[in-house]
Amino acid sequence: MSQSPAPSPTPPNDPLPTTSRLPSATPPSRRGCARGLLSLIGWLLTLLLSVALAIAALAAIAYFLFGFTLATPAQIRQTSADLAGMQTRVATLEAEATRLRSAESEAGDELAAAQARVEALETRVAGYEQQAGELASQAATAVALSGELEEGLALAATIQAEGQEGQVLVAVVATVQADSAARLADLQRRTDRLDRFLQRLSDLAGDAAAENGATAATPTPTPGPAEPTPTPTATP
Repeated sequence: MSQSPAPSPTPPNDPLPTTSRLPSATPPSRRGCARGLLSLIGWLLTLLLSVALAIAALAAIAYFLFGFTLATPAQIRQTSADLAGMQTRVATLEAEATRLRSAESEAGDELAAAQARVEALETRVAGYEQQAGELASQAATAVALSGELEEGLALAATIQAEGQEGQVLVAVVATVQADSAARLADLQRRTDRLDRFLQRLSDLAGDAAAENGATAATPTPTPGPAEPTPTPTATP
């Protein structure tokens, strides 16, 4: 609390004339300065006491409301240091985040390039699969043709075997025909011989009948030439 300086004392009413009080004017002014100085010191002390009481009241209010103690400034300084460290860490993390963002951007570019390469590879694989399908169809056609070729070879072998059998059969037929021709020629010679023999017998019988014609009432019939007996020919 502030305290106003004490008012300077007024001189008492003196019945004496003013001229007789002039020599004693200096001592009351000195006492007024001392009193003013004491009043100023008292005011300053009162002010300091008021400020101390106000600080004590604020400290009590801060302690009861906010938990403020004498260690709070040290804690505040420690908190400030921790905050500075955290700001340093935040700056470091921001730099790391910037680096990670740049790395992520580069990784995104690399991923896009990899995706483009994968798409190109998928296109090539699709082309290879199409070619593989065509080759598989061609292989199936080749297998079918190979089966047909094997069947043709088997048929050709069968035909060749049949041809060989036919050649053997033709040779056998030719042999049989040659044997039959030889037998027919032999039979023809024998038939001719038999015809000549019967012709001679007929001539002899005619001569004998001419000689015995007188005695025989009727002429003896002359037998005609014997017909050759047909010989069956072998059929192939």
